[in-house]
Amino acid sequence: MKNNASLRQLYRVFSHEYWYVFSSKFFRAFTLLLLLGIFLLLTIPPITANKSTAAPSPTAKTLLIADSTGMFEQADFASEPGYIITLQDGSATLDQLKTQINGGMYDDAMIICQDAQGKICLNFVTKRSLSSLPEDLLTLAAAANIRNVMARHNVPPTAITQALTAPDLIVTETSGSLMDGFLPSYIMVMLMFYSIIAYGMMIATGVAQEKSSRAMELLITSAKTHNLILGKILGIGLAALTQLAIWLAGMYIFFRINFSYWQDDAVVSGIFGMPAVTIVHMLLFYLLGFFMYAALYGAIGSLVSRTEEIQMAQLPLTLLFLIGLLATIFGMILPGPLLTVFSFIPLYTPMSMFARINTTYVPWWQITLSLALSVATVVAFAWAAVKIYRIGVLMYGKTPSVKEMLRALRDDTRY
Repeated sequence: MKNNASLRQLYRVFSHEYWYVFSSKFFRAFTLLLLLGIFLLLTIPPITANKSTAAPSPTAKTLLIADSTGMFEQADFASEPGYIITLQDGSATLDQLKTQINGGMYDDAMIICQDAQGKICLNFVTKRSLSSLPEDLLTLAAAANIRNVMARHNVPPTAITQALTAPDLIVTETSGSLMDGFLPSYIMVMLMFYSIIAYGMMIATGVAQEKSSRAMELLITSAKTHNLILGKILGIGLAALTQLAIWLAGMYIFFRINFSYWQDDAVVSGIFGMPAVTIVHMLLFYLLGFFMYAALYGAIGSLVSRTEEIQMAQLPLTLLFLIGLLATIFGMILPGPLLTVFSFIPLYTPMSMFARINTTYVPWWQITLSLALSVATVVAFAWAAVKIYRIGVLMYGKTPSVKEMLRALRDDTRY
């Protein structure tokens, strides 16, 4: 019976905090404003792409190839898309070619000649300053020369074709591809950063405002202190997560509406095409990390006497988080011992272990251990927040000393 009454009390505090935050005009306006921005970001590019006419392809330049060796054919340069190519013998002199180019008959010319040792040489003739023989043309000429040399040495045509065929390149990363590894981890880290900075401050400010207005004197006479702090953390936290869920749902809906446009975008389609197991891991570690820091921000709010002091009070916690964030990003780029160590430090376990899962192989028992460690840390931080809250809200005009907080943490008095 006593437990039921306590749960009802916790629910009332939670419900009040949730609807108080969610019903505020600023909260709703900011939610809708960013949702509108997401809509425009995912909808305007497809609309403009459908309305815009295809840009005319640049006109191909005319190129005269004067082959004085007689070893090359028109087909040798058929795959060069930037030029309309005319192949002639090498009877025209250099001065004649210059005259033809300056007169507009051709844009460029390439003379193929052979020195005394039989080495092929190319002379590119153009009237454009600082221009050089295009790399594609040089590659085609070199390939044709190799084919000719091999043919003269009676190499079978099939062998020549095999020798000139570029090998297929397959890149296999031990940490997975960009879409499967780095991108989900980066999204998780950025979501954690935004949530902790924005919503953590919201929780701390909510606690501090009640304390500074002396509303706490009335609250603590009508509800137990642990229900007050936990109800506030859960209420404001769930309101924040509701806002985040609205934005993410909007992103997915607008993506599906414009799927035909975004499906070829590797980054955008990779975000919305994450495997189910990755989404489950992200959700679990995100929620654990969020409420881990939410409990700490609730304790910070109960320690200050004025809302103006929150910025300075939360600075050490923000710096601690940034250390883990930078270490996680560095570990995603170069997976190694650093990321492994940070994945078992309670403050950093949610984001660092998730990054490890996506960028390298992690044994199942380590994943289970990290989840258990995160749950235990959330419980421990919530317990500590309740204790600190109890002593902090009753101290107006001064911040509790470390000694007083330690005494509160050791206090087993039931309340």
